[in-house]
Amino acid sequence: MVRAGARPAVPRVWVLVALAAVILVGVLAVRKQLRDANDFPIYWNAARALLAGRSPYEVGTGLHGYVYLPWFAVAMVPLAMLPLPAAAWCWYALNIVFIVYACRALLGALRAGGVELRPPLLALATLPLLGLFVDDLLLGQANLLLLWLVALGIRATLRPGAAEHRGVPLGLASALKMPAAVLALPLLLAGRLRHVLGVAIALAIAIGGPLVEGGSSGGVRLLEDWRAKVLAPAVAGTLQGSNVIDQSPQAALRRLLVAEPAFGDRSVNVAALDPATFARVSRWVSVVFLAGYLLFWLVAPARGSPLALVTNLAMGCCAMVQLTGFSLKAQFVVLLLPACLAASLAWRRPGRGPRIALGIAAALFLLSQPGLVGRTASNWMLAYSSMALGTLLLTKTLAWLRLTQPPSAAPAASPARGTAR
Repeated sequence: MVRAGARPAVPRVWVLVALAAVILVGVLAVRKQLRDANDFPIYWNAARALLAGRSPYEVGTGLHGYVYLPWFAVAMVPLAMLPLPAAAWCWYALNIVFIVYACRALLGALRAGGVELRPPLLALATLPLLGLFVDDLLLGQANLLLLWLVALGIRATLRPGAAEHRGVPLGLASALKMPAAVLALPLLLAGRLRHVLGVAIALAIAIGGPLVEGGSSGGVRLLEDWRAKVLAPAVAGTLQGSNVIDQSPQAALRRLLVAEPAFGDRSVNVAALDPATFARVSRWVSVVFLAGYLLFWLVAPARGSPLALVTNLAMGCCAMVQLTGFSLKAQFVVLLLPACLAASLAWRRPGRGPRIALGIAAALFLLSQPGLVGRTASNWMLAYSSMALGTLLLTKTLAWLRLTQPPSAAPAASPARGTAR
């Protein structure tokens, strides 16, 4: 009787522990944002600038300040009507909601793909990314909103039927952070044209909405400011930095090939290319990565199965942090789906190779977290692009698991003509 009476208390204890942790992180997050004025205060100030009839962009400051399309600043206007401390608490609460609903959507996507879900295994796959979730919460960044939009869009595309509005979340994700647009490619190659149309419609609404709301002159001026601040430097290849917070493959090469410090006054370069030469190298790296993904999505077998689609979209999440030259560390939360999918698929395979590769990738991510290994050790790991290498291992493992999937995962053959369905 004692044991039976003690069981209900266990879940309540864990709920209280989780609630206390959420409140504690919230206090730290709001305090940090008010003290350091990033990242949520930047969004808040951008929205207040719109309310005052000013541009939220400081064109001469590079990546400092507000860098998103105008629609996101418009979306922040309700929070800008509150004092900053209250707005920061509201944004923190929204980020917790984004995490919960993103996880629900991703679990739904895995189920729709026919993936067997093992909670302990999923928790183990999520563990290397936990530090990134905490970083996003402490900084108040937009990556958790991005994760929710991506998760919602992926889950929607796996539902039976084809409705244009199911591509809208992916379109909004692309309007928030441009690399998310790569997720339209596996949908296009899978023949999901109506979903791709939904992506395009959402992009058009997000980009064109401020033109309608602010008038043609104001909206055009905002887009011109965004182009000058973000798009032009990106095209010129000047957004890539050697700083360790950028864990894209392009930044990894910059740290190795350009004579600039990776962190502090520490350099890890083995060559000293001039910026113009490196810019060409960086563009070719992006081209090679994109060509590799396109080739895989075109030739991989069983392209019509739900498992194939969810795997291709999971690889698209990896591509989001590999195809562009400025992927900050906290942005890698978008790897939640590929990490859980790869772990689930590797678990049911007899070979040890995929599990070993995933274990190495997890170790690279964990060793990148200063909270675990200290700031100096994590900086050295990041200087040698530990997270970029971990993402590459995760991508290769997913591709291998996809290419060697058992016949049972392939779509059923169409019945012969004249047979009963």
